[in-house]
Amino acid sequence: MTSQGSGNQGRTVPVDYGAEGFVEMLNSNGVEYVFINSGTDTFPIQEAVTKFGELGRKTPKLVLCPDEATGIAAAHGHFMSSRKPQAVLVHVDAGTLQLGGGLHNAQRGRAGMVLFAGRAPYTFDGEMAGGKSLNIHWIQEQLDQAGAVRNFTKWDYELRRTENLQYVMQRAFQVAGSEPAGAVYMTLPREILMEPMSEMSVPPVERHGPATTPQADHHAIESAAEVLARAQSPLIITGQSGRNHSTVAAIVELAEAIGAPVVSEPVYMNFPTDHPMFAGGGVQPYLKDADVILAIDQDVPYIPNHGKPRPDATIIHIDMDPIKESIPLWVFPTDYLIQADSSKAIPALVDAVNGRLTQADRARVDERFQIMKDRHDGRRREATDVALAHGKQSVITPQWLSYCINQAIDQDTIVLDECVTNSGSVSSYIERTRPGTFFKSGGSSLGWALGASLGAKLANPDKDVVNVVGDGAFIYGCPTSSLWTAAVYDAPFLSIIYNNQIHNAPKRALLDGISDSYSERTDKWVGMELSPSVEFAMLAQSCHAYGEKVEDPGDVPGALDRALNRLRDGQPAVLDVRIERP
Repeated sequence: MTSQGSGNQGRTVPVDYGAEGFVEMLNSNGVEYVFINSGTDTFPIQEAVTKFGELGRKTPKLVLCPDEATGIAAAHGHFMSSRKPQAVLVHVDAGTLQLGGGLHNAQRGRAGMVLFAGRAPYTFDGEMAGGKSLNIHWIQEQLDQAGAVRNFTKWDYELRRTENLQYVMQRAFQVAGSEPAGAVYMTLPREILMEPMSEMSVPPVERHGPATTPQADHHAIESAAEVLARAQSPLIITGQSGRNHSTVAAIVELAEAIGAPVVSEPVYMNFPTDHPMFAGGGVQPYLKDADVILAIDQDVPYIPNHGKPRPDATIIHIDMDPIKESIPLWVFPTDYLIQADSSKAIPALVDAVNGRLTQADRARVDERFQIMKDRHDGRRREATDVALAHGKQSVITPQWLSYCINQAIDQDTIVLDECVTNSGSVSSYIERTRPGTFFKSGGSSLGWALGASLGAKLANPDKDVVNVVGDGAFIYGCPTSSLWTAAVYDAPFLSIIYNNQIHNAPKRALLDGISDSYSERTDKWVGMELSPSVEFAMLAQSCHAYGEKVEDPGDVPGALDRALNRLRDGQPAVLDVRIERP
C-alpha cells in the first residue's frame, strides 16, 4: 500500500531495501528508461526492477547497452527530444571510464542526464550484506572515482545512507535538469543498495524540481532593440536556441523584422533552412559586413583566425551561460552580454524592435529581405544543378547523396548529423523546417549519432530516425552495441554512412597547417587511412539490421527507399555509401 500525504509532504511507499527505494525515485522523476551496462555491483537494482514488474508495480524499463558509449549517447539523444533528464547506470570505475567522450558531448551539448555508477563495496568481513565477495572488489576501488568525471559534470555525490536516499536522488535530477542542463554523477555502494528498509517518503517533485529560467534584463533588451532596429547590415548567429521549439518562430519573426540573415551552426534546428533569410552554417561570408551581430545560445560565434567582426560592429550575445564558465579561455568581445532563456528573451526583443521601426526602417528591411531571398533562391538552384550533375558521374559525391536523402525523407523525420567534414553538404541539401527534427551532439567526440538515434527513437516511437555519419564516426559509435540494442528494444534507426575511407578532418588540418607537406606531395596520409573499408553492410546484418553497400550514383535513390521501407517495418538499417575520396 502507498500512503498518501498532502501535496507538500509527498507520499510514503513500501520498500524492502535500498535498491527498491532507488527504483521508486526513478519512478517519481518520470524515468521511462535506464540505459544500463551492468556489473557485479548493479544486481540489487536489476532484482528490484524484476520484483516490481512481477508485483505489478511501476518500474522503468532497463535498456541493456552492451557498450557504455551507446548508453550515454542514447540518454543524450532522448534528452534532446524529450527535455527530460535521462538515467544511465554503469559498472564502477571501469564502466565510468567507458562513458568516454560521451561525457564531453553531454557537457557541451547541455544534455541533462543522471549518471549512476556502482562503487566497490566498503566492507569485507561479512559485516553487511553486499560486502566484498570477489577479488575485483579490491582492485576496482579508486581514491576518487568521481574525480575521473568531475571536469565534465555539474555535480557529483556518493550515496552513503538509505535515510536520505530520496533527497540525494531528487537533488541529482534537480541539478541535471536546471538550465544550462548537463550531466551529474552519483556512485552507489552495494551495501547501501542492499540495506534493509521498510518504507520511504518520496518528496514531491514539484517542490524539488529544476529552477525556472531567467528573463532578460529589461533595460538590456531595450538597448539591444534600439541597436537592431537601426542596423544597416544586421546578422544573427544561432547555436542551441532550437532546444526550445518556440524560439525558432521567434527568431524567424526577428529576422524578418530587421532583415537579418541567420547563420545556424546548429546543435538543434534553430531556423528553417528553406526560409529566404537562412544563410547556411558558415558565418565568415557575412561577418565582415555586419554592423550589428546578435549571437543566440552560441558557444563559438566565429573563429578569429578566419575573420573577425569589423571594429565598429555592435555585438549582442544572449545565452543561458553567457560567460561560458566551463570554457577556460572565452574572450569574444561583446557589447551586450545578456544572461537569459532565449525562449523568453527573443519574443521580448521582437516586441521591443517592432515598437521602434519607422517607415524608413521597414523600407530598408524590405529591400534587404528581397536581396537575401534572391541570393537564397539562387544558391538553392545552383546547389540543385550541382547535385543533379553529380548524379550522372561515375562516383557518388556528398552533394548527390545529401540531395537524394532530402528527396527520400519527409519533414517529420528526425535527422542526426555526425558527418564532420561532409556536414556542409548536409546543411546545404537536407532541408529541415520543423523544430525538433535536426540534432548534432554539441561536442567534438565522435561516436555519438548511433546511440543518440536509439534514444531519439525511444522518445519518438512514431517518427523515422535517420543519422548521417562518416565512416570513422560510425566505427566510434560502437555499431555492434548500438544496432543490437536498437533491434532488441524495438527502436530502429537508419544509419547512412558517407564512407570516404579516410579520417578527413586531420587531413584537412594538415593541409591547412603545413604548406607543401610531404604528406600531400606523396599522397601518404599516415594514421588517417581507413582503406580497405570495413564491410559495414555485413556488420549490420550480423546485428539483426538491414545492410546494403552502395557504390553507383544511380543506385542511391533505390537503396534509400529499400532502407527506409525496412526501417518502417521495424528493422534497423545501414547504408554503406562509398563516396568519392577527398
